[in-house]
Amino acid sequence: MNMKDIKVTKRNWVKNVALIFMAVMLLLTFFSNTILNRSLPEVAAQYTSSGTITARIRGSGTATAVENFEVILTARRTVSEVPVRLGDEVSAGDVIIRLSGGDSAELGMAREELRTLERALEEKLLNSSLDDNMFAVQNRNIQRMRANLSTAQAELAGISYNEDAYNQAVSDVSAAESAVTANEFERAMAQIEIETLQAAGIASDSPEMIQAETALSNAEIALARANAIFSEAQSRLSPLATSRAAWQSASDTVKSLQQSLEDALFDLAEDQRRAGIMSSISAIDLRELRTQIDDKKAEIIELEKDDTGTEITSAVNGIVTQINVTPGKETDGSDTPLMIIENVDRGYTLSFSVSADQATKVRVGDMAEVDRGWWSWGEPITAILTSIRNNPQEPITSRILEFSLSGDIESGSNLNITISQRTENYNIVVPNGAIRSDTNGTFVLVIESRSSPLGNRYVATRADVNVLASDDTQTAVSGALTGWDFIILTSNRPIEPGMQVRLVDNP
Repeated sequence: MNMKDIKVTKRNWVKNVALIFMAVMLLLTFFSNTILNRSLPEVAAQYTSSGTITARIRGSGTATAVENFEVILTARRTVSEVPVRLGDEVSAGDVIIRLSGGDSAELGMAREELRTLERALEEKLLNSSLDDNMFAVQNRNIQRMRANLSTAQAELAGISYNEDAYNQAVSDVSAAESAVTANEFERAMAQIEIETLQAAGIASDSPEMIQAETALSNAEIALARANAIFSEAQSRLSPLATSRAAWQSASDTVKSLQQSLEDALFDLAEDQRRAGIMSSISAIDLRELRTQIDDKKAEIIELEKDDTGTEITSAVNGIVTQINVTPGKETDGSDTPLMIIENVDRGYTLSFSVSADQATKVRVGDMAEVDRGWWSWGEPITAILTSIRNNPQEPITSRILEFSLSGDIESGSNLNITISQRTENYNIVVPNGAIRSDTNGTFVLVIESRSSPLGNRYVATRADVNVLASDDTQTAVSGALTGWDFIILTSNRPIEPGMQVRLVDNP
């Protein structure tokens, strides 16, 4: 091989090495973009848009009874039996406490003191030095009056009547009648709404008509329930009113006979005084006795109002939530309730706080959805927004929503409430999955495209936003976004602002 051949061979070798190097570099350059992309987090993204949102306000609270009935006995009586237990359901008229027989200690003592005062008066009259024959007719009349009074008092004692139960029944009838009137108005308004839609040519299967018919159906159900409660309240009031009329008539008779007896006694005393046989009886003593007798009679009347006989009955339909008496023990005569009964007829209430802005998007009368949580069985619960008031703890920024509840509820139940706000249009709406938050606030990740020698690169950048409203799928926002930003929804790995990412459709 000559020198010329050796030079050609060396040149070919250098050329081949250079070609191999260039090929390797081209391959590395070609695959680098793919290799890099495969190592980046993979994200799914979409553009922002405008749209409508029917936001939902969610809250939870504890159901509490609107009204608790307190059983109070101001007289001291011995309890013989408590036939109910905590949690028992009772109806109006059911016996809830039994007392030992006889009058209360206070009433018995007052009646004995009255008899003592009347005997004192009689003794003063009978101790006169004049022969009683001069006043025989008056004495016989007084004896007959006393016998008639005893009979009337026995008849009065035999009439079962409770003033508190009667007043409660009157109150229940009035409340039930008001509820019927309110529900009749709601039904009428629902009927007017349907007639208005029909006049406007709205189809019977349209959402508006279906909603209006549902409202009418709910109003009719509520009215039927209110009428049933009203009828039941009237049925409870009727026998109480009859007993009250009989008790008042008998009480008036007793009072009239007592007054007649007192007048006869004092007429006799005056006749005796005029006859000159009362010189030993001080006029001052007589006036004092008369005052004491009047005061004692007034005291007895008040005690008789509080006297319940041997049985205390419930004045309401409800659930026993507290018992403060024990069989064999004597009541203390204070205002401490012997028992507390949750009045189920007056319903239940629940409240929770929301922002002032959220409160502007709902109104009194709105229906809400109720979620019992894990306890999902039972009659459905209906919730109606009844009031919107300032939160005393945050009066400027917070409001309290209060709901009226009806259905299968127990006091103390924890319930979740969802109420829909009015539908509104928003300029920027994003899926709920795009919303992120950290210690610096709420934000979304926007994809920015940057050119490079190896092609486009996609970088996640932070855009701080304010949440305006949201529903189950979308959130309306404002802030550092335009109407057509490309935002990240999901990723296969955690990502931070500034990281380079790979789009699902851009391998």
